[in-house]
Amino acid sequence: MKKLLTLSASIFIFCSGFSQDKQENKDKEYVSLSLGGGILTFDGDLGTGKGVSAYTYISPGFFLNAEKRFANDHIGASLHFGLGQLAMGERSTDVTHNKNFESSITQFGLNLAFYLQNKKNIPIIPYLTTGFCYTTLNTNTDLKHNGDSLYYYWSDGSIRNLVESPANEVKSKHITRDYIYETPLAGAATSAMSVPVGLGIKMKINKRFEANIGAAYHFTFTDGIDAVVSGGNDKFLFSYCSLTYNIIKEAKEKETSNVDFSSIDKLDLDGDGINDQVDLCPGTPKGAKVDGKGCPLDTDGDGVADYMDKEADTKKGSLVDNEGKTITDAMIREKYIRDSLSLERSNTFMNAPSTTSLKQIDKDIKNKQTSSGKASKIPVKFQAADTNHDGVISSAEITGVVDGFFDGSNDYTVEKINALIEFFFEQ
Repeated sequence: MKKLLTLSASIFIFCSGFSQDKQENKDKEYVSLSLGGGILTFDGDLGTGKGVSAYTYISPGFFLNAEKRFANDHIGASLHFGLGQLAMGERSTDVTHNKNFESSITQFGLNLAFYLQNKKNIPIIPYLTTGFCYTTLNTNTDLKHNGDSLYYYWSDGSIRNLVESPANEVKSKHITRDYIYETPLAGAATSAMSVPVGLGIKMKINKRFEANIGAAYHFTFTDGIDAVVSGGNDKFLFSYCSLTYNIIKEAKEKETSNVDFSSIDKLDLDGDGINDQVDLCPGTPKGAKVDGKGCPLDTDGDGVADYMDKEADTKKGSLVDNEGKTITDAMIREKYIRDSLSLERSNTFMNAPSTTSLKQIDKDIKNKQTSSGKASKIPVKFQAADTNHDGVISSAEITGVVDGFFDGSNDYTVEKINALIEFFFEQ
């Protein structure tokens, strides 16, 4: 069964052929510019109380990145510039826990991105980021209502324009915060170093553009962003989306210098005396006589060049074979019979591909040789395949050739195996 499969595979290889897509890979240098925006969420000592959560004081942020990619686009190093705001507040019936702040920030950083590249036909690439950022902060707090009267937080949870006392119970007015941060916050940090750690997804739009969604958590080295020192450094989260433009520079081939173009004009690679620039038949065999266009002479005009013509004086209009010999009616009849027999045998095998079919074809070939009293002349290039030297190529001998092709023990090609199979059916 294995032998049958091997033979069938060889026939399939011949019928279908080999195809190989060749893709020219050109080295490219990437510089990417990314512009994006998102929201900043503060994580520090403030942020507790009724109606307060991490997302109560979300603030906008914007950034610009210039990135250079290397290591086959698996790593990117980028310069980062960002603008945004951090804000947070707390709300409590404890009048000492109603602080708030807002800080305008400017960031400068150096980041590394690690891209988890996948198959080229999948346009989504996850990535991880880290780096170092230096952030300047300009921090203020909201202490006054409409820039005038102070906020007074009463123990009943209300905000009023007068200090809490029994006498002011009736005189005071209930007010609400205007969220205008008009007063510099004493004790707040004016700068901070941070290490951002993030992840995201890059979505390729086309060769030039990419869309990104991600988030980076900044671990700062200060506990003073909110002016409250409580034992742990402040942190903040930046969630963003951005658009990337890739500036692609394709590697140029090195220019050839010191080229003798006059020598190129005189090249005659096949040595037939006709320069390659005007030679209409390049590759003419050495010694073949050619005309003024570099094409081999065909004196008798039978379509076969003189250097291959085994019958130099063929009559005009005669049919010839590839050696220039005249094809007779008897030769045509013989070829017709041979082709018909080959077609019949190949159809027999294709309709019932089995060892039984092959054995029947082997038997028919033997019977034909016996009844005719002569064996088919095996072409020289196939004689080595006749391992038992009986003058016939059998299916078992074809299988041996195919085995040798796969294990490299012979010099057969797919085309030569195909020709051998054709001869097998024609015997």
